Amino acid sequence: MNKDNNTNKSFPGFPPKPSTNFWSYPKVMNGFWHTLTGSEQKVLDYILRHTWGFNKVNDEISLTQLKKGIKNFDKGTGLTRPTIILSLKILIKGGFIKKTKGKKANCYELVKDFNYPSKKYLLSDSKKSLPTIEENTIKEEQYNFSSKKELAESYKQGKRNSKPYFRGEEMRWSQGRWWVLPNDGGDWLEFAGSELEIEWK
Repeated sequence: MNKDNNTNKSFPGFPPKPSTNFWSYPKVMNGFWHTLTGSEQKVLDYILRHTWGFNKVNDEISLTQLKKGIKNFDKGTGLTRPTIILSLKILIKGGFIKKTKGKKANCYELVKDFNYPSKKYLLSDSKKSLPTIEENTIKEEQYNFSSKKELAESYKQGKRNSKPYFRGEEMRWSQGRWWVLPNDGGDWLEFAGSELEIEWK
C-alpha cells in the first residue's frame, strides 16, 4: 500500500477558530456553486488554492498535479484524467478560468471582473438587512396557475398562497431580484438560475 495515500484516513476536523489555518476564498462563488458539478468544483478549488490562495495571478498546473497533487503539500483532486480534462474545458467555457501555455505545464488564471463589485452578484451583508416584500392588503385567494412563471409573477405582486424554494431552501423576491436563504442560516444569496427551477410549496 502506498504510504502517501490517505484515502482511508478519517478527516481530523477543522481548526477550533476560523481565524487560523485558512486561505482567502472569493465570495462571489457563493452564488455559483449550484452551477458546477462536484468534479468541476474540485478542479476550480484546486486552481483557486494554487493561485488566489498564494496571492498569485496564475500558476502552472499539470494534469498529474491536478489528479495526484504535490508531494508533502496536497493530494490533488483524486479525479480521473478524463474527468479533469472535461472539467477544465467546462470551467474555461463558463468563464471561470483561462488557460495559456506555460514552460512546463499549462498555466491557469482566474478570469477577472474589473467592474467588481457588480450589483448583479453582490450579496446582502445579512439576511436581516434584506428588505421584505411589502404585504399586499388584498385578501389571498386560491389561484389556479398553468405555469411556474405565473406563480412567480403572482408571488411578486403579493398575491400568493404558496412559498418559493430552490432545492429545499427558502426564497424571496426583493429589490427586483430573487434571493435564496441557505439552510445553514447564512446570508441571503442572489439567485442566478431560472424561475422554472423554483419549487412552490
